Amino acid sequence: MMKRFNTIAILIAVLFFFGCAVGNAVKKKPGHLISGMKEIKKGTAWYQKGCYKRSLEHFFRAHELFTASDQLSGIAMSMNNIGNIYRIMEDTDSSLLFFEESISIYQDIKDYSGLIQALSNKAAVLIDSDRLKEAAGVLRLAEDIAQKNSIPANHILNKWGILFIRQKEYGRAEEMLNSALANTDPANYSEYATVNFALGTLMCETGRYEEAVYFFKAALDADRLSGFHKGIADDLSAIGDINFSQGKYEPAVNFFKRSIKIYALIENRKKVSEIMDQLVKAAKKTGMDISITEHFVKNWLEGKSFESPCN
Repeated sequence: MMKRFNTIAILIAVLFFFGCAVGNAVKKKPGHLISGMKEIKKGTAWYQKGCYKRSLEHFFRAHELFTASDQLSGIAMSMNNIGNIYRIMEDTDSSLLFFEESISIYQDIKDYSGLIQALSNKAAVLIDSDRLKEAAGVLRLAEDIAQKNSIPANHILNKWGILFIRQKEYGRAEEMLNSALANTDPANYSEYATVNFALGTLMCETGRYEEAVYFFKAALDADRLSGFHKGIADDLSAIGDINFSQGKYEPAVNFFKRSIKIYALIENRKKVSEIMDQLVKAAKKTGMDISITEHFVKNWLEGKSFESPCN
């Protein structure tokens, strides 16, 4: 049930880059800089929709544009974003390579905010891979840099919480995640959803299912507001899992149906296969007809959609 540790990383990079440009708004920005940022924005938009191959294409384009004009901050940002996409696509080796390159550039140009973000993202990949000791070392380094440079880094608390869940240190995980939630602005939909999802996962791990549903629904509300399609599908699936585990098969069917259709639209075949198994089992328990859902899922996976997010 664990998921997306860095859903906000790409957006933060974009906002940070533009934030740096605001102070120099009176200066006309070079065309190559504008073109690179346009590609970053396009890649971010596809990322939000869950269309990772298309997102990757635009981040590579941005990297080429920034490289040609030797814009080191843009190169580092592109590398960081490419690393995020490879992480989501479960290509761990490629993800780590791009994060390492991003970290190296951020260190060279002394961009500590970017460096902290890239280190945090690297830690997330290591957590994904159950390399928890390495992840802890990276998080400690990111924390140290943040403290020395007075840089807020709430996302590091969230990573610690997830790491402690993996280590089954639930008390420490709850302390970290509650602190992260208290310091997260609900208007920052991406970060708010990520922290709430982590808390929902923790509640499931500790058998507090009603609280888990509460946090997953909070994540769902935030993901809807931000338009993060994969996040919405993940939230619905998590709530469906809880209902299924409690023998509440009818609501489980309803949540799985909503989730699987989103996964089908964004062409996530692995998740479709996983959810379909659960959906079929739950439907058999209730006698509910899921043929319409199966019809749409089949058609959308075959590319027979009118408004696919990834077209």
